[in-house]
Amino acid sequence: MARFLFLILISAMMFSCSDIFSTRDPEDPEGNTGNNLNESVSELQINFKTSLLGLDPYLYESLFINQIISEYSYTYICEAYDTEASIFRDWTIENEKKFLTGLKVSEYSISDIQFVSGPVDETADSTSLDIEYSMKITTPANEFSVNGSFIFDLIKVDGHFWYIRKWRDISSQDQTSFSKLKEPYAF
Repeated sequence: MARFLFLILISAMMFSCSDIFSTRDPEDPEGNTGNNLNESVSELQINFKTSLLGLDPYLYESLFINQIISEYSYTYICEAYDTEASIFRDWTIENEKKFLTGLKVSEYSISDIQFVSGPVDETADSTSLDIEYSMKITTPANEFSVNGSFIFDLIKVDGHFWYIRKWRDISSQDQTSFSKLKEPYAF
């Protein structure tokens, strides 16, 4: 009797499962899986770092507020000593994507990313995130470091997802800034 109940239970479980032996759809080779949502500020920071380490333009683009989603638009402000700030006046999300794709095509790599940030109030609909950064950049010709501070003005859309609305890059005279990497893509 126990054997009969066991067979009925196994049969019921097999029939209740839908298509358990089929393969799933393959993931996008460019990294656009669509499941990297920024539900917290720490998740946004992790996704930012991951997008830079992998030079993933789709993940990188998903970090910025899109005017289609919201009434806000994205702004980039350069306050770095080694770069002319005016070239970033009309900088958009498309420029950001072009920048990261350009680094990837040029065989750049970003490693040894160090972020130091303070506490953030995630209960609000918007907040500011200050990050001291240090990154090692490797090109086919050489290796150098970029250092400075990012100030991200973040906004929470629909009460769930965090996006970068405004990004300020600040560096002192003796530092090579992240903006210096973006400079060739501003034209």
